[in-house]
Amino acid sequence: MADQFRLLFSPIKVGEMTVRNRIVVPGHYPGLRDPDSLPGERITAYWESKAKGGAGMICTGIWGVHRSSPTPVQAGYEFHMGQTSPLQEPGGMDKLKKTAEAIKKHGTCFMVQLWHGGRNAYGTLHYGDTNWAPSAVPSPGTGLVPHAMTRDEIKEIIEAFAAEAYRCKQAGVDGVEIHGAHGYLITQFMSPESNKRTDEYGGSHEGRMRFACDIIDAVRAAVGRDFTVGIRVSVDQLSGGGYGMDEMKVMAPMMTRSGNLDYIATGAGIPPMYFPPGALMYNAAGLKEVVDIPIIGGGRVVDPVQAEKILEDRLADLVFMNRAFICDPEFANKAREGRVDEIRKCMGCSEGCWMRVSQDRNPMGVSCAYNPATGKETIAGWLELIPAETKKRVMVIGGGPGGMETARVAKARGHDVSLWEKDNDLGGLVNIAAKAPGREDLAELPRYHKYQLNMLDVDIHLNSEVTVDTVMEQNPDVVVVATGSFPRVPDDMPGIEQDNVIKTVRDVLSGEAEVGENVLIVDAQLRTEGMTTADFLAQQGKKVEVICPYEEPGSGIEQLTRMSLVRRLAWAGVKLTPRTSLKEISGNSVTVIDSYTTEERVIENIDTVILSYGAVENNELYYALKGKVKELYAVGDCNGVRKILWASNDGATVARMI
Repeated sequence: MADQFRLLFSPIKVGEMTVRNRIVVPGHYPGLRDPDSLPGERITAYWESKAKGGAGMICTGIWGVHRSSPTPVQAGYEFHMGQTSPLQEPGGMDKLKKTAEAIKKHGTCFMVQLWHGGRNAYGTLHYGDTNWAPSAVPSPGTGLVPHAMTRDEIKEIIEAFAAEAYRCKQAGVDGVEIHGAHGYLITQFMSPESNKRTDEYGGSHEGRMRFACDIIDAVRAAVGRDFTVGIRVSVDQLSGGGYGMDEMKVMAPMMTRSGNLDYIATGAGIPPMYFPPGALMYNAAGLKEVVDIPIIGGGRVVDPVQAEKILEDRLADLVFMNRAFICDPEFANKAREGRVDEIRKCMGCSEGCWMRVSQDRNPMGVSCAYNPATGKETIAGWLELIPAETKKRVMVIGGGPGGMETARVAKARGHDVSLWEKDNDLGGLVNIAAKAPGREDLAELPRYHKYQLNMLDVDIHLNSEVTVDTVMEQNPDVVVVATGSFPRVPDDMPGIEQDNVIKTVRDVLSGEAEVGENVLIVDAQLRTEGMTTADFLAQQGKKVEVICPYEEPGSGIEQLTRMSLVRRLAWAGVKLTPRTSLKEISGNSVTVIDSYTTEERVIENIDTVILSYGAVENNELYYALKGKVKELYAVGDCNGVRKILWASNDGATVARMI
């Protein structure tokens, strides 16, 4: 074991359960469960990869305890009459037992997260169900008014938590975690914003905490002392009408005074890249001041050095790392063995994980922007590479995300690989994107790949413009073209050839273009480039307006990232103007047009106009090589302009086919 991580890899007693190290994979929704909401082959393999990778404890995502609160999967699944849990279905217990055995055989503790969504449950919009809540206060997500629970219904839910905990114990899991965070039912009872009751379950701190405490006590009575019981809470609701840290310091000891609770985990949400690593650790540190049971904290903890420091400073007793394990399920093993540079560290982009399952609703479930094997654990050759049957000479042209992933995987499978890049460094457009403020962590992608390529001894050629003749001279068995894209520039826009027009944001972020003081950015696409360039210029003190033809600028960006970015732009004084298109540039005057009313207006005194129209495929070399080489593939943007996730996936797929 690496001496530098002495605390991180020390065991800890949590209730009657001994966790082998301080690393926790927290409950989250990867979208991989079976239609009955129970763990099947895919999600079991997903969790097991993290157990094999050295995690100390793994918790399931939300696990509905009552038919009044279906999970996203359960919302399309009909319970049999009188049943509150899929575990009561024929074979239900066997499925959970099988999953528990698969995870626990690697020495990892396995917890089930018991949940009721309250006014934020998933059944209302799609199936007309009535959501339950402490009071008839509208859901901030849907605006719908929930049903205010009666005392009998409160008792029914408390009993449902206890009954499900007992069933989980019978299935062989190590414990249950009661979900009291993220604005769901238990949080709704805790919060003065959502709990307006005047009976014993409302009013004072004692009243608002009664529901949570009754659930804890009922669960403990059902499972006995030899089973771990924890709770996850939002320590600070970060809203004017909710509770904050000071109130939670009063409420948390109420949950522990009966002695029936074994740990508290903090609910930190999903901090985007704009948050510094560990920014929400104050939640766990605050709880440690007032209770004496183990506290689990986290939130953008992606580095074992960072995790060790958290433990050293006694901010938490265990550290949860979600996206860190989505990005690299071998995180713990690599850290324990001192192979820190080999860790594929999460960038915080959330494009392959949170956005994919929440915003895109991708039926394939969770993935990762630069680890496309995530979510494919049951597909042969993805989690563990299959060595190539025939060793081939593979020439990869282009050193962006797609090209680097192709080269890495092909070499790891046993091929003789050369990687050719026209610039003086690997990374492609990621290197440019990482120059925007708050986006520096994107540089982790090329760092990881360059380390891996050097470790694998891939033959790398920088400053090498490849032509058809170059390929013919090399005479490879396989050619993979990853030449990326060109900026897309409209060819019929009046005034576009003026000296004060910069045709691509790439030239701004790379420092190749000079920009005046009054700037107009024409953002004709929905991704990050235009808005992060606005941020880049605003931080230099420039006056910036962004026009966009769409209703919501940047709506194609992961929602939490977009929220942070829009806030940054507002603080910096950037003006965002939606539903507005460019019509003409004439000197320092720019004519724009309202996309709805077609009304025109002229913006005066613009020093620089910057175009952000996206990109088009750079596939000329690919088509020039057609019929001239034995095997030919295209990956990344030259195969269709998309996000990093799909460039990586292209490269990973092709490298497994060769």
